[in-house]
This record gives sequence, structure tokens and C-alpha cells, in this order.
Amino acid sequence: MVTKNSRIAYILIALGFLLRLAYVHFINPIGSSFYSDMANYAKVADLIKIGDWRATHFFQPIGFPYVILALKSFAADWVTALEWLHILTSTLSLWFFWQTAKESLGEKIGLISLGIATVHLPWIAFAGLSLSENLFILFLTILAWLTLQLVRKEETRFAVLWALTFFIAFLTKGTHVFYGPLFVMALFYFYRKKAIKNIVIICLIMSAGLIGHGLFTKSKIDHFQISASAGGLNFVEGKCPIKNNADNAGYTWLSPLYHQLRLDKMKRWDRPFTDSAYFMNEGLNCIKNNPYVLIQSLEGIPFLFFGNTLWPANQSRLKSEMRLYELYFSCFCLLGLIVYLRFFKYSTNKHEEILVWILPILSVMICVYIFKSEIRFRIPFDVWIIPVAVKGWSLLFKARVV
Repeated sequence: MVTKNSRIAYILIALGFLLRLAYVHFINPIGSSFYSDMANYAKVADLIKIGDWRATHFFQPIGFPYVILALKSFAADWVTALEWLHILTSTLSLWFFWQTAKESLGEKIGLISLGIATVHLPWIAFAGLSLSENLFILFLTILAWLTLQLVRKEETRFAVLWALTFFIAFLTKGTHVFYGPLFVMALFYFYRKKAIKNIVIICLIMSAGLIGHGLFTKSKIDHFQISASAGGLNFVEGKCPIKNNADNAGYTWLSPLYHQLRLDKMKRWDRPFTDSAYFMNEGLNCIKNNPYVLIQSLEGIPFLFFGNTLWPANQSRLKSEMRLYELYFSCFCLLGLIVYLRFFKYSTNKHEEILVWILPILSVMICVYIFKSEIRFRIPFDVWIIPVAVKGWSLLFKARVV
């Protein structure tokens, strides 16, 4: 029997579908914004199709170019196919999002969280862009749901699916990278011997995936590379004083945050950006020259919420609405997170809440502290931030009533 709350939830999901459909078809069709990263993904897909492999193909995760390649190979109009793929996957994300929040935090919090996610402008905006974030959000919602199932049921199948989903998401975007080791360590800390089997399964699958990626890059560009090579440049951006960088291959890179802060002084390097090890070493040198940057890098956490706008949505017709929405959304989330942490000691289900909700939020904060920050990095993690913020406001309301 379908409950009243479930009926409301399905109506919200249907509304989410219609909003995404309207946005993609009438406000920002994917075909209207092919520049920068969006054009590069399509270019990489075209080069892969003709067997032209370059180190730059692996600068960002290789997963999304393969999605575009598949659509170009099997769809008469691949842009329209991508639009529908984004609309449907963004809608499916709402279902997994709702299920996880409802099962873990309760019916009311799940429903309120779904209501916010339905109209969440950044998620709607990513449905209309040829970027990997839309699919990444779907994989994170599935990962959140699988985490809850694994924590509660401790079944091997969920460990296998968790590891596979984590790695697929890694091939799509990868900013959740620190959640993997945090999750495994916390699983062992809380459950000890009971969790050993599932921990071994997760570690084996993810290790096999990383080695497989390395062997694949070795076969294509003669370089063993277990992940995208953008990490080195991201590290330099975050830890060195000059943010606008150019390499010896003719590429320039200035992150949206630093562009908005007008930190546009340029440095030219005699190495390609794909030489991740070299740039990692240069980032370490910047830390040695100015250890204070380790404290300054903490600014990356508030920059996830304030001080910059979401690129490339800040170039769209809804840029003013997006900016205003982000301001109020960020205030809502930060206050909710603070209240949630304040009352966390009273939680009767600490282990689950840490594993399912707190660790992924902590992981993105670690990521931007180590590398660099953008609101774009945070948006997929709203999968976890929205329900926790709603739970915080719920606890505050209950405390005031009592």
C-alpha cells in the first residue's frame, strides 16, 4: 500500500522530471553551451573513436568521454540523446536520494529533503550541460543508498556493488576519492572482525579497478596512470601563489573561483599539465617556501558555499536567480550542519550516521583543503549535505519546542 508521504514523494519526483525537461528544452539546451570542458569532452570522444590517443585524454576522468562516444555511435542525434539521458538520470537521482534519506533519517526529513532536491537549481542546471557532474550525482546517490544497505545488512553483495559504484563514480568525476579510505577505516573501527570480509572485497575491487586503469593508460599512452592527471595541477593551484597557469603544450588553466577573485597573474611552465608527478612536487615546494599556506588552505571549506558562483551556470540566462538561490541555500545548509553537529552527541545511531552521512561530507572538505575549492566540487555532495542540514533544522525546531 502506498502511503500519503510516498504519494507526495512521487509527485515531487514527477515535478523534478518536468522541471528538468523544461530547463533542458526551453532554457538551456545542451547544444547551446559547447565550450571549455564541455567541448573538450566531445573532442576526446571523437579522437578515441578514430584511435587517436593522447595523454590529455586522461587529464580529467575518462568515463564521460566514453558516454559521449557511446551516444555518438548509437544515436542519430547524440546531443538530444544526451539531453534525455541527463533528464532521466537526474530524475532517477531524486529517487535514490529520497530512499536513502527516508530510510536513514525518517519519513519527514526524507520528504522535506526531496522537496529541496526537486527544485535544487544547481542539479537542474547540470542536467542542461555536457559535463560529468549530472551522472556523478546519480552515482553518488546510488552510493549513499548502497552505504546504508551495507551498514544495516552487512551483506557481501552490497560490498561488491558499493565498490563497483565507487569506482564508476571515480571514472566519472573523482572528487569523492577520500570517502573510500575514510569509509573502509571507519567500517573496521566500528565493526572490527565482522567487517573484515566486506572490507577485503571493497579493497580488492577498487585496487583491481585502479590497476586496470593503469594498464589501460599504459596500453594507450605508454604511461601507467591509476587516475586522472589533473590532481597535480589542482594541487599547484591550491598551494602556490600564482593561480593562472600555462604549460608548454599551449594549454592554460584558471579555475572559476580564482577567475572570480581576479587572481589572474599567469605563470608559464616548461612541462605539460599531464605530468601530474611534476606538479605535485612543485606544489610541495610551494608549501616548503610558505608553510602558512597549510593554514590558508582551510579557506577552501567556506569557499564551497560562499565567495564564488557556480560555473558554468553563472553564464546562463538564470545566472541572477542562481546566485540568489546559492546564497540562501548556503546559509540554510551551513546553519543546519552546525546545529546537526551540536546535537550529534545525543544521536542513538552514531555509527550509521557517521558512515552514511558525515564521512562523505568530511571527504569533500578534505579534498578542497588538499587541492583547491569550487562550488562545483560541492554540488554533487549535496546528496549528503541537504538531508543532514534538514536534520539539523529539525533538531533545532524540536529543541525550541521542548
